[in-house]
Amino acid sequence: MKEGQDGRFETLHERRHRRAQDLYEFERALHEEGYPDFVYDEGQDLFRFPEDARFAFSRQWADMMLLQKRGYFG
Repeated sequence: MKEGQDGRFETLHERRHRRAQDLYEFERALHEEGYPDFVYDEGQDLFRFPEDARFAFSRQWADMMLLQKRGYFG
């Protein structure tokens, strides 16, 4: 487990939330540069897969299984 800023260890939920937030911020930066991998859904404030518009991730949650299955990770 990774130690958080307050000195305690992160829970699985906290790690997943942090991973989704990091992914969200990274993709927002790619959008600003004009090199997005995903489609941004402004109304829902989340990202969707470009192939079929399925939910990919938001600030709070990422569908890691589907991201991995589609070759975006590992």
